[in-house]
Amino acid sequence: MEVCVIAKCTYKSETMMFSVSSESSMVDILKTLCLRFKGLQLGCFTLRYSLPSYPSCFLETDSDLDMMRTFLFVSNEKSVDILVKDLCGSSEYSGDFCVNKELIACEKGESSCSSTVEDRNEFLGRSKRASAKPLLSNEWETYIHHVGQKFDGGAEEFRLKLCKYALEVGFNFLYAGNDKKRVVAICSNKKLEGCSWRVYASRCEATGCFVIRTLNNVHTCVGRIRESKSKMMKSRVVSSLIVDRIRVKPELKPVEIIHEFKDYYGIDISYYHAWFGKELAKLNVHGDESKSFNELVWYADAVKETNPGSLCTLECEAGINRFRRFFVSFGGCIAGFQYCIPLLSSVILLLPDFLMVFPFLQSALF
Repeated sequence: MEVCVIAKCTYKSETMMFSVSSESSMVDILKTLCLRFKGLQLGCFTLRYSLPSYPSCFLETDSDLDMMRTFLFVSNEKSVDILVKDLCGSSEYSGDFCVNKELIACEKGESSCSSTVEDRNEFLGRSKRASAKPLLSNEWETYIHHVGQKFDGGAEEFRLKLCKYALEVGFNFLYAGNDKKRVVAICSNKKLEGCSWRVYASRCEATGCFVIRTLNNVHTCVGRIRESKSKMMKSRVVSSLIVDRIRVKPELKPVEIIHEFKDYYGIDISYYHAWFGKELAKLNVHGDESKSFNELVWYADAVKETNPGSLCTLECEAGINRFRRFFVSFGGCIAGFQYCIPLLSSVILLLPDFLMVFPFLQSALF
């Protein structure tokens, strides 16, 4: 099956096109990209291609390439968008090989090409740093992926996952519309560089969940880089990530939160975001304390109304109405205690005689 399509490959603000036939391999594609894009080196980038309803598909192995060609043939597509995500930048990467020299050496059969390089699939794992520490945020890149995707948590869940997605992919966005029924977000480079990235989601009235209605998940602005500091890392995002930690360890300090985010997510957060994120997490776990205290007045009235004879006393500090103490004794308990008085009286009267028989208990009781 002869399949030849046009690959439109975008790196930073530049786009190049080349044909991909059934004879093409991943090594051919990687070589073409490294030769055409200045400063791009093997081991410093990943490839993703975009298809209708599937904007971020892996392109790392020859089998991925075959699957892409097959899908394009079945879908009768003549072109495909391939995105290059720069992971480290050519100035920071100091790998053990140079892509151009190694590829040329392999094709010429020179001895300088190692046995591991001779296998074409060995190139594929080098699109990411092998020594990079796995982060808990790696999965965030999959949070936004196709039209029709549902978010059972409504607008709040969609906004949180959108922020985490932007953090991991490495871009900032702005809200063009944001309320309980709809959320519209555009790339922050829309005005400066005319970036076409956009997502629109709204609430499904039948189920109450949020659904992505339209999605253009291709950035046409300058290449994106995942940064350790990002405007997308807000207190609500911090709260969503530490709520389980606060439930187990309420005394967790903001400084500890800052260190954990650096170690587990590779993200630097400010002390304010750590502190306020903790407060939001506590609010999520324990509820609003001020509202809870306000409910005491209602509770006292409800007890007196539904349980006649009850005694409820709410004491607050004069002038500032700060809570001091709350006492409650249910009417049923008060009435039942009346029958316990004769029994207690008998016990008190018999206690001296009891201690005379068992003198060793006197030291234990008094």
